[in-house]
Amino acid sequence: MEESTFGVIAYSENARDLLNLMPQSVPVLERREILTIGTDVRMLFTPSSSTLLEKAFRAREITLLNPIWIHSRVSGQPFYAILHRIDVGVVIDLEPARTEDQTLSIAGAVQSQKLAVREISQLQSLPGGDIKLLCDMVVESVRELTGYDRVMEYKFHEDEHGEVLAEVGELELILT
Repeated sequence: MEESTFGVIAYSENARDLLNLMPQSVPVLERREILTIGTDVRMLFTPSSSTLLEKAFRAREITLLNPIWIHSRVSGQPFYAILHRIDVGVVIDLEPARTEDQTLSIAGAVQSQKLAVREISQLQSLPGGDIKLLCDMVVESVRELTGYDRVMEYKFHEDEHGEVLAEVGELELILT
């Protein structure tokens, strides 16, 4: 979005589906498309959600407010909005919320974001040039973030075979 006007600069291919804004099968001249370049993003969300977005856009450090709990104006569906400032405006990443309980949902999102920030910070602090160390840390980070028992980093070659670059986790063998 363009920060001062809230106008849409660009949107993802799945934005209409996500916000339940599918175009009509038979166009109506009086009814304009809801999501286009230039659309005021506040029109896509409920009034209370639009107010939250306005406040966030005025914040000096926008990422500290993440995630913001907002609702689609059309469907009422709740989303986590993750905001990022870039050189041309603000990016709003929408992730559908899995529960209507805002307190539980926001707490889970905040915890996930904190874990991700911690893992990314650890990866950024690694010394340069050691690809093996980076691969080992990436699989460990993915395991920590996802809770999977086993994570592998795999490199595909041009002839369609590949090799495991790093892995973490227990391999269970079940013998019968």
